Amino acid sequence: MVFSGQLLVAVPLAVLAGLVSFASPCVLPLVPGYLAYVGGLSDGETTRRRLLIGVGLFVAGFTAVFVAYGALFGALGG
Repeated sequence: MVFSGQLLVAVPLAVLAGLVSFASPCVLPLVPGYLAYVGGLSDGETTRRRLLIGVGLFVAGFTAVFVAYGALFGALGG
């Protein structure tokens, strides 16, 4: 069942683990460069809205690719 007790505990724990790993000392110095690359801050006139749209599209692209891979390999494995 999707709404079983185990899943309701596992999802928040996975989100928390992702946030902790993102805030690690090894990753945190890379964040400004990542945001500048995704938002296209080379002109100095980029707005926060454009930056958030760029980050959202970047994350959506990665999500689409990995969901497609998961579905493909899950179907092949089944």
